[in-house]
Amino acid sequence: MTSPWKWLCENTSKPVFAAVIFALGVIVWGGFNTAMEATNTMGFCVSCHEMRDNVYAEYQQTKHFENHAGVRAICSDCHVPKEWGHKVVRKIRATNELFHWLAGTIDTKEKFEAKRLTLARSVWREMEANGSRECKNCHSYESMHWKSQSMDAMMIMQTAEQRGLSCIECHKGVAHQLPDFPKYYAGLKNDLQAHIDQDSLDGVRVTTTSFKRLLAAPTKDANKLVDVMPLTDFEILEREGDWLKVRLNAWDKDASAELYKTAGQDMEIAFLSAQGLTQAKHAGSVASNQAQWRKTSIVGWTQRTDLISDRGMVEGYVEELWRTECNICHNLPHHNRYKAGDWVKLIDAMREKSTLPYAEMTMILKFLQTRAADMPG
Repeated sequence: MTSPWKWLCENTSKPVFAAVIFALGVIVWGGFNTAMEATNTMGFCVSCHEMRDNVYAEYQQTKHFENHAGVRAICSDCHVPKEWGHKVVRKIRATNELFHWLAGTIDTKEKFEAKRLTLARSVWREMEANGSRECKNCHSYESMHWKSQSMDAMMIMQTAEQRGLSCIECHKGVAHQLPDFPKYYAGLKNDLQAHIDQDSLDGVRVTTTSFKRLLAAPTKDANKLVDVMPLTDFEILEREGDWLKVRLNAWDKDASAELYKTAGQDMEIAFLSAQGLTQAKHAGSVASNQAQWRKTSIVGWTQRTDLISDRGMVEGYVEELWRTECNICHNLPHHNRYKAGDWVKLIDAMREKSTLPYAEMTMILKFLQTRAADMPG
């Protein structure tokens, strides 16, 4: 039996053959494109209850869904590229979402909320990587009427334009609810506390995970020697039950009560009491930044709480706090973009706006200062 393809080749002229091939191509192309566009409709996007009951319900309460101008941005406007090549790539990647739909990864409200931060970060990373390309289909710096904006908004937006920032770096949560960050932070804190509770502190060095106080003797009513900030290292000298005798090595500036991590840099790590001033030991000095810096050490007693042997673990915890909390509203600069003293002003300005407790914000400050532009290494 002769195949249709062979019969067509043998019984048609070249023009007719070309016309048939062209028509078949149009049909195949049209069918493929029609099917792909059908997956961009709102109805398709919310056809599964995972989307309909969660993100779609949230989206209906935003200005992207309903506004005074009557312009609605649907799911595909924000999540599917307009350019055909990028669109096909996005559709291919979407097959992973079909797998998780079949697997029931987020088929309940509880499962969805547990994955919300992971899902949000995935979208944020993608939008940062492409420069918030889909946002700019509707929003562009060139089309903004600067004079109709407030002075603060205009300055921020013009700075963003000059620096080439991605929209999503500052505008998270505009169409969907933000993750429950306090709950997430509580989970991180619990994980860190579990490691602290299990830490035998058998090593020579430990790091503070909160504010600590060194006393003159291993009793709670002993005189205070020095108050110490989070992310500060101690050297263990002696153990007595739940008490540790430790040494703090630092620098003082012009013989003041403040102690600093490094000579010449404005990174305060502790504050000496009146008795601490008399008991501190000094070993040499250097002149830097129009001040005299003395290498200073003080020995005192402290309880085992809020100490950890693995500095890297607590720094990982603090870095996650910084990357999550601060990145809600700000693009994150590199650690060494600012000097140690500059980070103080920036973090202090954010304390009232942040949901994090004072101790955690101080830990973020010390983490960033350690990596500041004027710090050694």
